[in-house]
Amino acid sequence: MRRVENAFQEFIDGVSTASDKAAFRAVAERATQRLGFRSFAYLGLSEHGPTLISTYPKQWTTRYLSQRYDLIDPVLIRARRDRDPFRWSGPQMAKGRGNQVKRFFGEAAEFGIERGVTVPIPAGFDRFALLTFVADRHGPDLNEKVAKARDILQLMGMYFHAHVEATLKLPVSLDTSSPLSQREAECLAWTSRGRTMDQIGQILGVKTRTVVFHLDSARAKLDAENVAHAVALALRRGLIP
Repeated sequence: MRRVENAFQEFIDGVSTASDKAAFRAVAERATQRLGFRSFAYLGLSEHGPTLISTYPKQWTTRYLSQRYDLIDPVLIRARRDRDPFRWSGPQMAKGRGNQVKRFFGEAAEFGIERGVTVPIPAGFDRFALLTFVADRHGPDLNEKVAKARDILQLMGMYFHAHVEATLKLPVSLDTSSPLSQREAECLAWTSRGRTMDQIGQILGVKTRTVVFHLDSARAKLDAENVAHAVALALRRGLIP
């Protein structure tokens, strides 16, 4: 366990000082090796497209993205649903599934990606990421690995994602004198993602009329003609993500 804790501390120090994709890759690669895994992959999905940092073979990652395997990958699909780190194996997850999924895992196995541990990372406003550590085919039991290091693996995923987002995301000219309250900005952000007022109310745990109130207030503060105009102005000024 001490080795895991030392690897975690070095990882946290590393991501805190990384300034580009190459540096983040190097930090995660060192942690992957110290934890006894073969390779790693971080995949962030947002409206701006995917962010991939990994030590997977380039031929495989290029194929994965070009073929839109994210739409059928059972590991990614489960990670969207779950919140805790989970172990997986290709043969196990392919059982009972169609030929397309079986072919997908078959192709992954050709590149040495057959079993591992995945950390789901909910990122807010429909954004999502995951950090996967791949184990050798005949390596140590993954059940024991996950049981001993579940909390640390989860923290590693969250730290890595937070620093990647803060360091690599496109620069936005934020208005530091935002006239919007936090709830007004939140309602506008969900509206920009196509949510109805009823849906926003369910997400925030408030009544629909409360959402209407916040959106009307935001519209007035931004001097917008309507809510759609308010969303456009808020995005332009960097008031909402």
